[in-house]
Amino acid sequence: MTAELEAGRATPAAPGEKPAAGAVAQDRRSTAARIEFANTLRGVAAMAVICAHLGNTFWYWPDIVQMLTGIPNVKAEPSFLSRIVPDSLGGWGVSLFFVISGFVIPFSLDRYSVKGFIVGRLWRIWPTCWVGLSITAAAVLLGVHFMGGAVPFTLRDFVTHLFPPFAAIADSRQIDSVMWTLEIEMFFYLVCALAARQLRSGHWTLWLFPAAVFVVWFGIDQVVANFQTTHPVLARRLTYFDLDPPYIVFMFTGVALNLFQRGKMRLPATVVAVAGCLALFGLSQKISQTPIKASVVVHALGLALFVACMMGQGWFRRSAVTRFFSDISYPIYIIHGVAGYVILNALMRFGWNSGAASVATICFMIGLAWLVHRFVEAPTHQIGQRYARKFSEAAP
Repeated sequence: MTAELEAGRATPAAPGEKPAAGAVAQDRRSTAARIEFANTLRGVAAMAVICAHLGNTFWYWPDIVQMLTGIPNVKAEPSFLSRIVPDSLGGWGVSLFFVISGFVIPFSLDRYSVKGFIVGRLWRIWPTCWVGLSITAAAVLLGVHFMGGAVPFTLRDFVTHLFPPFAAIADSRQIDSVMWTLEIEMFFYLVCALAARQLRSGHWTLWLFPAAVFVVWFGIDQVVANFQTTHPVLARRLTYFDLDPPYIVFMFTGVALNLFQRGKMRLPATVVAVAGCLALFGLSQKISQTPIKASVVVHALGLALFVACMMGQGWFRRSAVTRFFSDISYPIYIIHGVAGYVILNALMRFGWNSGAASVATICFMIGLAWLVHRFVEAPTHQIGQRYARKFSEAAP
């Protein structure tokens, strides 16, 4: 959900000769034009998630809100947004993010070495994550101080969340509503790094990786289901890994579409790969022993929109509006949830109209996300790109 659309392979140069800067720039511009549809969809996905959380979840899932904020719920008439924003919109936005990530990450691996790719990804994800989690923690601390309640996480929980996916490995309590997807992203990057050669070439052995992820997940699922009584600690610590891997399999639908876009896979093989990954994802949700399951229909709808836009990608043009929402998609995703709930709770206590409070909170989060993008995400992303190029140039 956070991968930048910066991809494109430079025009090949003669052996031992670096490609001309103009050729590289031209190639990047042409590639960016070809995938502008995915860039636009990032903004759509981000707004779907924030509207779902602040327009629906806050009003209809008060127990979840209180669990995340630690603040006692305030009774209020639901916002008008709660009547027009479906409960499934957030899951749909997340599914769209997953397909987009699967689609764009192979472009980065086509440009950078594996080491450069990993370094670039860490610079891309972690600094903005640190700021977002700091905003979340500050909102909770202030909210509990002024509105009562108890802080629902420990310092250990906060520190481990600063370096996704370490919170999952450390068995920490989730402190916001979106970090679990970022952990999935990071695990997906690891799988892609392992499959870098196949991703670049489009070799059929690439599809052994999602199949292997599914097999590993099935084994973990059985352990979690059968060891709850005899080994409860082990079962609990494996819970994250019982939930995450199927989404990695789903993200490979985007990988298949990337290979088709780059001419590495023909249409029949692409259809088979997409259908196969979607089927494995659906099977995982059907046979999983865990009570927390995703809607296969919602994820299929997210995939369907991406495919439809990909088919009509020639119609997409960059505009100031689409660029703005694409730019803030990661910051707004990482900061809006818990901080937004705290602000809404405070506004309700001050007697605000629920509809006005929802709209004002969403607008405030959009502005705050732009500041995070402008002063944190964009500069650290550029640093990450420089390091990624440096490590890639040094690679054999």
